[in-house]
Amino acid sequence: MKRWSWVALSVLCAMYAAEFRDVRASGTAQAANPNAATIADFKKRVDAYMAQHKQAVQRVGSLDPTKSPKEIAARETALGQALRALRKDAKQGDLLTPAVGKLFRAIIRSEFAHRSSLALKNRDDAQDELPAFTPMVNQIYPTTYPIATFPPGVLRELPELPKPLEYRFVRQYLILRDSEANLIVDVLPDAAPPMNALSSRGRAASGAK
Repeated sequence: MKRWSWVALSVLCAMYAAEFRDVRASGTAQAANPNAATIADFKKRVDAYMAQHKQAVQRVGSLDPTKSPKEIAARETALGQALRALRKDAKQGDLLTPAVGKLFRAIIRSEFAHRSSLALKNRDDAQDELPAFTPMVNQIYPTTYPIATFPPGVLRELPELPKPLEYRFVRQYLILRDSEANLIVDVLPDAAPPMNALSSRGRAASGAK
């Protein structure tokens, strides 16, 4: 009996030690990356959207690149309609929550702050080429507006998205766009600095030339 009690005690000690190590490791990881929980929540929400996307694809069929442009466009429209029906209660912040928005704004503005004065000026000069509408959740991206190239520097800093989701800017808005359905999935206002505002560093450098 004593021998079995000793064995049981040893097992319990080992279990508590393992649990303590797991808790300590989790605490260390969170201390090393205080944004880990926010990013994990964002990825969970992205996965939930991708499940809806998959459900919509099952309704309209998979994309077939061998089809004619007209047929591909018709499928895109059907997929967008199916997703809007599945997400009829979607609202701003479903994926880009306040916590995610705060983090993304900090990432984006930090990246812009480290740009050269020439890069900032080029951004101002190119503002007429960027879309100027007010994006809304569950809106089909207007085909009358261009889809601006997303800055590679910002893209490297943001969490990676599964295809067909992508980040895009619409003036100061950051949007999540489903490129296969041409659907605006979520919107983050005031994500980027104003288009016509150079940083003080950029203005000073421009004035010195």
